[in-house]
Amino acid sequence: MDQDKTIILACSSLTEYVEAAQESVGTRMRVRYLNRIYHRDPAEMQEHIKTELGRMPEGIDTVLVCMGFCGGSWNNVQSRYRLVIPRVDDCVSLLLQIKDEPVSNLKKTGHLYVRAKDPSTESFKAIFERMAEAYHVDDETAEQKHKEWMALYSTISVMDTGINQCRREEYAAVVKKDADWLGARMEYVESGIHLLEKLFSGNWDAQFLVLEPGRAVQKEEMLI
Repeated sequence: MDQDKTIILACSSLTEYVEAAQESVGTRMRVRYLNRIYHRDPAEMQEHIKTELGRMPEGIDTVLVCMGFCGGSWNNVQSRYRLVIPRVDDCVSLLLQIKDEPVSNLKKTGHLYVRAKDPSTESFKAIFERMAEAYHVDDETAEQKHKEWMALYSTISVMDTGINQCRREEYAAVVKKDADWLGARMEYVESGIHLLEKLFSGNWDAQFLVLEPGRAVQKEEMLI
């Protein structure tokens, strides 16, 4: 793999992890980021993916994708470059993958995952309140929806990536408030940049989908 002919295409939610992985393996590849807000709609994200693939710099022959399948955002996408993509369903599973066993979805049912350096940006109570306000939900309906959320989620899993410093008391206090609001327990789960380190170092085993130019991403190949 020639670093001068290789570029990284990543979701902006993984910015700090892309930087850490490049530093870890000693690479200096160029990076293009897709705004994380496009995750609100897989079709919208796919359009931005295609746009970025269509305006890569001259001389590029390989694109390393720092994303998962992301709700079908990559389905049937093809390019004139070689694409190398982790075979995971989303960015949470990407960071949860700390072993070499090919598994696409490592999330557990009933778990909510927190990975940000500032956990207040991922506060589920705050998200709920913003949604209730945006849709003008009355108090009775909001209370009912809150109970539905409590029934859905049993655990808030804090992803200890080694980068987000999540063992701090102030960090735990913020997440604990969310857990109490949901009536859920709080736990820490080991996570990290293992998959990104393999991607950047060219160690493309069964955990990655490698597509030569012109071949489209297919769900049945992508997800295990």
